[in-house]
Formats: sequence, C-alpha cells, structure tokens
Amino acid sequence: MAITEIEEFDWTNCDREPIQISGHIQPHGILIAVREPELEILQISENVRDLLGVDVTSAIGQDLSLFLDKAAVEKLKACLLNENLKTVNPIKLSAFKADQLLDFDCILHRVEGVAIVELELATTQENISVFSLYHSVKAAIAKIQSAQNINSLCQKTVEEVRKLAGFDRVMIYKFDPEDNGAVIAEAKNEYIIPYLGLNYPSSDIPKQARKLYTKNWLRLIPDINYQPVALFPTDNPLTDRPLDLSFSVLRSVSPIHIEYLQNMGVVASMSISLIKNQKLWGLIACHNYAPKYLDYEVRAACEFIGQVMSLELQSKASDEDYDYKLLLKSIQTQIVENISASESLSEMLAKCQQNLLDAVSASGVAIVFGKERYLVGKTPQEAALQYLIKWVQANLKQEIFYTDSLAKCYPEAAEFKDTASGCLALEISQAQKIYVLWFRPEVITTVNWAGEPKKSLEVDKDGNEKLTPRKSFDLWKETVTCKSLPWKECEINAALELKKAMVNIVLRQAEKLKKLNIALEISAARERQKAAHLETAMYELQRAQTQLVQSEKMSCLGQLVSAVAGELKNPINFIDGNLSYANEYSQKLINLLQLYQQHYPEPLQEIKSEIETEELDFLIQDLPKLLGSMKVGANRIREILQSLQNFSRIDEAEIKSVDIHDGLDSTLMILSNRLKPKPDRPPIHLIKEYGCLPAIECYPVALNQVFMNVLTNAIDALEEAFAGNNLSAECGGENCSIESGKIRIQTKVAAGKNSVEIRIIDNATGLNAAVKQQIFEPFFTTKPAGKGAGLGLAIAREIVVKKHGGKLTCISAPGKGTQLILEIPMSQTMKNTVP
Repeated sequence: MAITEIEEFDWTNCDREPIQISGHIQPHGILIAVREPELEILQISENVRDLLGVDVTSAIGQDLSLFLDKAAVEKLKACLLNENLKTVNPIKLSAFKADQLLDFDCILHRVEGVAIVELELATTQENISVFSLYHSVKAAIAKIQSAQNINSLCQKTVEEVRKLAGFDRVMIYKFDPEDNGAVIAEAKNEYIIPYLGLNYPSSDIPKQARKLYTKNWLRLIPDINYQPVALFPTDNPLTDRPLDLSFSVLRSVSPIHIEYLQNMGVVASMSISLIKNQKLWGLIACHNYAPKYLDYEVRAACEFIGQVMSLELQSKASDEDYDYKLLLKSIQTQIVENISASESLSEMLAKCQQNLLDAVSASGVAIVFGKERYLVGKTPQEAALQYLIKWVQANLKQEIFYTDSLAKCYPEAAEFKDTASGCLALEISQAQKIYVLWFRPEVITTVNWAGEPKKSLEVDKDGNEKLTPRKSFDLWKETVTCKSLPWKECEINAALELKKAMVNIVLRQAEKLKKLNIALEISAARERQKAAHLETAMYELQRAQTQLVQSEKMSCLGQLVSAVAGELKNPINFIDGNLSYANEYSQKLINLLQLYQQHYPEPLQEIKSEIETEELDFLIQDLPKLLGSMKVGANRIREILQSLQNFSRIDEAEIKSVDIHDGLDSTLMILSNRLKPKPDRPPIHLIKEYGCLPAIECYPVALNQVFMNVLTNAIDALEEAFAGNNLSAECGGENCSIESGKIRIQTKVAAGKNSVEIRIIDNATGLNAAVKQQIFEPFFTTKPAGKGAGLGLAIAREIVVKKHGGKLTCISAPGKGTQLILEIPMSQTMKNTVP
C-alpha cells in the first residue's frame, strides 16, 4: 500500500467511528444481556462455548440457571434490586463447565432496558485482595494528598499507580484548550525511553473516545493482539440495534487504536480518567510491553486513586498562582471603584488605563463604543483594528471569546502578530455595539511532539483511502509562531467580572439618557427658553433636595411630636391623677353641706342670701359633671398624645413587627380635624372596614408617612369635589350618598397569604387616564400652586415598592372616585413573593 498525506481529507471520519456499538468484546470474559427479572438471555458473546461449554444459539431464550446454580442466581437477582449497580460490583460467582466449578468476578450495569452481566475469571481470593489492597491504597492516597502543588501531585500519582498496578510505564497526560495532550509526569522502567515533556495532537484521541472517558473512569486492554469476540445475535432484540457497550468493561477496542498502540510497541494498556469541573482534564495512561491483566479489585483501586487525584486537582488548582490571583483581585477592585465613581467610559479610561491592562496581563486594550475607539497600550493599527472589530462583532457568539492564536480563526491577524497574536474579547452591549478587546503579542515557542503530529492515509490498490494512525513517535520539533502566552482561567474570570462593572456604567448611562429625554420633554412644554442640559440638572437637583428636605422634615416632625408628647404627658398625668382626688374632696364637701342643711335647716339670713346668689343647688349638681368632663378631656388629650407618638414612632425607624391598624388609627387621629364639618362643606364620613390582620414586619415611620400622604390626598380631592359639587357615589355601601364625602378604609390578607392589602377609597371626582398614568411621578400635581409639590404619592410609592418590596396601584376614572391599593409583604424576607 502507498502512504500519502492529503491536505483535503475529512479527518472527522475518525471521530465518527462507532466504537461504543462495535458488536464485539475482548476475549478475557463473557458478556450476557438479560431481560429482568427472569434473567432471560437476550444476547451472549460467542466465547461462552470456550469458557463454559455452552452452545451460543441454544443459550438464547434460556435463563442464567443454564450455567449458574440456584444460590448464584438468587444472589445475582438480589444485587439487581440496587439502583446503583456499581456499588455491588464485583460479585463473586461460580459457574459450571461440565463437572468443573469456575470462579468469576461478575460486573453489572444496565443499558437500553436490559441488564448487562460481564463475567471475568477471578484471579485472587476476595479476603486476601481486600486486606492487602486496603493498606496499599491507604498509603498511596496519603502520599498523593501530601503533594504541595500540581506537578508534585502528578508525579506522586504515577509512582503510586505503577507501584500498585505494575505497568512498565505510567504517565499523566494533560489536555490543553485545543485538546492536544502533553506528558507532564512519568514513572517507568529504566530501560525504556522517556516520554516526559512530549506532546500528542488532539487527533490521537477522537471525540467519541473522549466522551467515553468522561463516562467510564477506567479502561483496560490486557492484550492488543486478541481476537475480537462477536455478540450473538448481533442486534439487541428489544431495540433492533447493536447493543450499546459504552459502560462495558469488556468492550472491544477500535482497530485504529489497536494499530496506534502497535505502532508505539505497546501490548497492554490501561487508562484512568482525570476529571476537573466535570470536564476531561487528562488521563493516567499505563503502558506495558507484554500482555497484562489486572483483576477487578486492583482496577477499582487504581480508579479510586484517579478519583482522589481529580479531587486534589480541584484544590491544588485553586492554590496555583495564588499571589497572582490576589494581585488581579486588587486591580479589579480598583477598576470597579473607578467605574462606580465614573459617569462615562471616557472618564473611567482616564482614571484606570494601566489597571485595564494589568487586570488580564495584556499589552493593549481597545474599548469600542459604537463608532468611537478608546485605545490603551499596544494595539493593531486603526485600519486593521477596524476590520478585526467587525469580525469580532460578527463572530462573537457567547459573552466572551479568547484565543492565544488569533491567526488560526482570523488569518488576517498574522499581519499584526507582534501586537495581537492573542485576543480576549467581551461583548458589553450588542445593541449599543460596546466591546472590549485585550491583546497579547507573539511569543515564539518550540513544541516537542512525539512524532510528526499529522496523520497519514493509506491508499489501497483500488484507490480507496483509509485513515491510519501515526507510525513514528520519535522526537519531532515544531516552531510555533503567531501565538501568545495562553489566557489563564483567573484572567478570564477577571475579565468577566469587569464586564459586570462596565455593564453597570452602560445601564446608568442608558437610565440617565432616559431621564434626560423625559426632562427635555417636560422642559420643552413648560420652559422652552431654558437649555435642556440645565433643566435636567436642575430637575435632578430639585428632586434630590426635595427628598432630603421631606426626609429631614419627617425626622424633625417625629422628634418634635415625640418631644411635645413627652413634655405634655407629665402635666396631663398630674391633672388626670388629681381629678380623682378633686372629685372625692368635692363630694365630701357636698356631703358636709347637705349634713349642715339637715341639722340647721334655718341658716342665717346672710348665708341664705349667699346660697341664693351662688345657686348652691346648681353647683352641687354641676360640680361632679364638670369634674367628669375634665376627666374625659384629660383622657382625650392622652389619646391624642399616644396617637402622635404612634405616628412618629421615633424609636422604631428600623424594621419592626407592628399592627398596621395602629398606624392607620394614629394617622386618622391627627387628621381628624380635617374630617369635621366646615362652613363651606359638611363633615367627611370615615368608614373603617378592618379585617383580621396579623402583625407585619415593616418600617412603621415610613408606612405612617404613606398613610398620611394618601389620606391627605383623599381629603384634598373631596374638598375640591365639594367646591365643585361633583361628588361620586362610588365609595360603596348602602348609606353612600352623593351629598356627602366619604373615605372608606378596607384591610385584609391578600391572595396568596403572603401580604396584606390596604384599600383607601374616596368618592371624589376621580382621575382621567392621562392623570392616572402620572400620579406617581415626582413633581406631578393637579393641585394649584402652593398646595403641594407633587411628591406625596411619589414618596409613597418609593416607600411601598422599593423600601418594602410591595405594590401601590391606583384604580380611578372620571366620576367614579379613586382607590389607592397598598400591598405590603407580611415579612421583609417575603418581599419578593408579593404578586
């Protein structure tokens, strides 16, 4: 056969080889596919005749009692009751061959609706293997876990696996981001040549083989010169397809891989997967130059060592470059601080140019903002950069793209390899076309390959092409150009963190632009002569100042109310306490006067005149009433003071569990004077329909402010309606009349039981759609100048929605009155569950 190298060959043919459905097994065991629970044989390997003396065709349709005794069958059925069959493997079973009893290691798994039973001749006694392996594995794990870094971890692992398994060579084979492999640790017989430091191309391990390595931690090939054993029948009777042997320990080996091992001179091999972050990080590759079989216990011990090393990889990797990660974190923190304090990207760039480079150890960075470019450090020339940016915009499919060989995916990059052989690109905003591109220069390196990395094709006499593995593994050096230092995982993570901070700038600018547009519309309608930028600035300043003033006013009001209430409480208590004594003393004096009248019915003329002048009988009747009225007045003052204190709640500025009705009643007490009749209108009727509410967690002072703002608006609306004689009958209730103003307050537990609902309903004139859409906007008001700043409902919404995580909605229509509906979570831990 002629051997050629052809550039235009579809190398993915190797990746499509169906190695998991080969229909064959290795001959050192028997594979049987059985139907549960009766253990009916559906498929069996043809070597069952040689190992057990059973005819393969007659075995189909029978159960496993064909060659297993009753006890073995029952033991197998009991094991098959387990969901995770790996926990019961291996099962020690004996099978009949004529009059001979053979011991087997039975290995179970399930696939495609059948149970797979694999039998390997046992080579060790169970009690001996467990005892000896325990100490060997324990000592090996202790040494592996004592490693200080990844290099030491890898070297200790290959030494311990070789000591345990006895292979001629044990290597750790690590994959790079392009799936090429490199030997980074090796333990071997002294007479064989070393492979340490050699590299192997990704094509040596096809994709479907890599996928199987992530499913099965261990793969053993005792002798590559075996004759494959077919399964009978070829297809699984339940699926009419070849049986999936992905999890089979006996699965036959790909002919291409067999030839690959032959070319290396390897006769037996074992591989153990190394998994990090659920991805194939590398392999522990074991080679022997003579046939070598390992029993299941030793293989399980080696697999366990691979799993322990995989866990150690996770922790050791986090320790690698620890100081460098701390430095990146510090730089990242500085950038985030500068971003937070910046109003634009240009301002941010001016503050942290060098930090942007150091954040990912780049030599240049380009920030693209639409058609604008911000360049720092060494970057491609403007014309080349423009085409590169277009390419990134068209090809960036995920949030981040990085490569240490840009010319591979963008050939034009070879022209500026001195500045941008490596590229890390982020998309900040696709809509606004904001991107960040970091660059690294070319670093020329020499790679030591184990043989020339290109595969070859054999062309037979009929002209058919056949892919063959590499035949030479002698040292083959390659000079690599157009390649930078690779991007580390911590650098990629740092870039993603910076993206979040930059997105915040973009969102802030977008929000500012939105507010600016709104302010410009308001400005154009009200004061067209003023500059739009000045109007926006004044708008924001006025809003901030008014909110501060309102907040300070409420704080001062609360302190004043609390102080006044405290000062008045003592004299009121004094008056109230003395009234009982005054009442008692006056009653005693009255009793004494009455006693005098009984014993001296005829007083002196002067006393008689004084009695008539002062109307003694009236005084005796009226004095207790007067004292009683004073008692009622003192109690009323005390109630008012208590309401003022409840409203201010100066000692409850933080979250507290309170009765919402107390806050409503305190607010109504303060507003009670406004509900009374006036010369120009009758009284405003208050209807309270309180439901049974539990105490809720809230900010009491802030919530009382909401009640004050909403109820004040309702009273203002009713007074305006009285003036126009335009009351609605929409307040509800049988006694509701259009001649009187009414405010109805309803409370209940809202649907879902996670919040309470407070409805404040008036029968004023109502709102049209245009007004209703704007009532929660700052500075919007329908009241005449001097009557309000338009902040009451805006502040109410801020407190209900943002501070409490609730909802504030309005239902209103002209002539239908207005309803303000507040929904407050019962607990601040439930604020996100308000519907």
